[in-house]
Amino acid sequence: MSALARGLVRAAAVLAALAALVLGGAGLASAHPTLLFTDPAADTAVSETPETITLLFNEAVTIGPNAVTVLDGDGRAQSVGESATAQDGRAVTAAVPDPLPPGTYTVRWQVTGDDGDLVEQDFRFAVGIALTGGGGAGGGGPSISWLDAALRWVLFAGVALALGGVIGERFTCSARAENPALPALRSAAPAGAAVGLAAVAGLGITLVADAGGTVGALWQGRAGEVLLVEAAGLLAALLVAVAGRRGWAIAPLLLVAAAEGVRSHAQTAQPGWGAALTGIHLAAAAIWVGALLHTTRAVLVWRHEPAAARWVLKGYMRLAAWVFAAVVVTGTLSALLLVPLSRVVSTTYGQVLLVKLGLVTAGAGLALTARVLVMRAPGRLGAAAKTVRAESAVLLVVLAASAVLVSTPTVGAISEPGPPPPQGPVLPLGTLAGQIGVSVTASDGQVLVRLSTPRRGDYYAPEPDQDYALTGRLDATDAEGGPLSFRGCGRGCFVAPAAWTEGENVLSLRADADGWSGGTVSELIAWPPQPGADDLTRAVSQLRTAGDITVYEAVTSDTSAVAPDPQRLDLPAEFFLAQEPYADGTAPQAARISGGAGPVRLALGYPAASMNVLLTLDEQGRIGEETLTDAKHLVTRRFVYPDHE
Repeated sequence: MSALARGLVRAAAVLAALAALVLGGAGLASAHPTLLFTDPAADTAVSETPETITLLFNEAVTIGPNAVTVLDGDGRAQSVGESATAQDGRAVTAAVPDPLPPGTYTVRWQVTGDDGDLVEQDFRFAVGIALTGGGGAGGGGPSISWLDAALRWVLFAGVALALGGVIGERFTCSARAENPALPALRSAAPAGAAVGLAAVAGLGITLVADAGGTVGALWQGRAGEVLLVEAAGLLAALLVAVAGRRGWAIAPLLLVAAAEGVRSHAQTAQPGWGAALTGIHLAAAAIWVGALLHTTRAVLVWRHEPAAARWVLKGYMRLAAWVFAAVVVTGTLSALLLVPLSRVVSTTYGQVLLVKLGLVTAGAGLALTARVLVMRAPGRLGAAAKTVRAESAVLLVVLAASAVLVSTPTVGAISEPGPPPPQGPVLPLGTLAGQIGVSVTASDGQVLVRLSTPRRGDYYAPEPDQDYALTGRLDATDAEGGPLSFRGCGRGCFVAPAAWTEGENVLSLRADADGWSGGTVSELIAWPPQPGADDLTRAVSQLRTAGDITVYEAVTSDTSAVAPDPQRLDLPAEFFLAQEPYADGTAPQAARISGGAGPVRLALGYPAASMNVLLTLDEQGRIGEETLTDAKHLVTRRFVYPDHE
């Protein structure tokens, strides 16, 4: 071959290589448009109807009149506004004018790319039930369970009537022994026990309702067991009181006070001693209030017999001095266990505690005034009787304050027992509610939620003494469920019984934290999850050998703010993978969740790092989408491979 021929061949080869390079480089740009992100996100749930359906593509697209349609679970079209483009044609939006009932919906879209081809696909999302008011008034602090507070006030009042009434009868019986002509007083013990029993029944009903109608909640947890013990004690007290053996009612009534001690905040903070302190405190307060009410009745009925009335008042005052001391000492010790002095004014629990302290002080002042009138001014028995009546009213309000206290979270001032260990498959999920990190671990019969906030300043870590509040509910996509009954399991930790439905569930949560923006989030959960370790290993292996890839990434630290525009990253797959927590193809927790014919999703949990990853695999088992959540960031990524069409 001549030199000229060889030169022509080499030139042709170079031109062919250049052409291949140009055509290969243009292949990605001239491919069909790629859907990067959607709002609502595909195969997720939202708590409220989205105002707008938004689709974001990697390139400008053109649309027709029916670019976006929304279908319900039965295939019926829902009302959707006219589609429009934004962001230089890369975003397609369609307003949703009417609220969508809870359920699963399919969004079908069709657009035309630069290559002139029509592209159409669909994705699903679910609508749950909106949650409001999770943080209480003023934003962020734990809320008071007012229904529980009202029922516990009735319970405490019933125990006081019964227990204090039986104790107070000692003074009236001795007075009648001296003067049999005095009118007899009907015992309040049966009525008090009956009132308390009705309150316990009400608390049991609310416990079952909060557990989604699961009657087993009455004997499967401490709250239910305490109510059963209290019901047994009150029933025994009622029976013996009706039988005329009122003295025998003291023991079962003290059992009720002891049961309240077992469920108390102080018991959680200091096991054993905490229960004893609370039990003694409640028993002393019940004797104080109940004996005073019985004494007030005696003084009113025997007002025309000053000697008898004064006898009863003196007997009560001797008793009141001891029970008042017991109330003050045990109440002070319990308060020191639960609320640091620096947080008494700044927390709901501390504020209620201050109100109770003021009421107890007022009651003590009235008791002292009545004692002075009886001992030093015998002729002013009427004034003493009025003072005693005022003291009775104040002490009833003290019982109400006590009921509010036991129904108020202590906002992290105590060390609460940890959550029960998970049973069966574990499904880890994560997201951001405003600026609050939300980590969810679903397992058989329960859901565990951990909330976290970034530390203010130059570095991030959970803030000390952070106050959190959480409410939630669990629904099937085709049927309404009910609220979740969360209890604390440590700072930022909440656990609740959960009756998962086979198929798709919508978990809706409302999270708040003092000083940070919170919000309502929902997760679409296909139950039961399957093991996902093998899927993860295969997906990572494919990503490792993919060569150069394009990743569209969006990062936010506050989901209540405007969503950021995604950034395009062109980089080697091996380099990208080295930065990921699943780089070695494993995860401490890996579950496969997939809704029927939908794409396979892998939920990965890294509890030690407070991190969750949700991967969506494409038809070839490769990672197509990723959502990574930690305490301060929500990162969403869309992967485009060299052979993408």
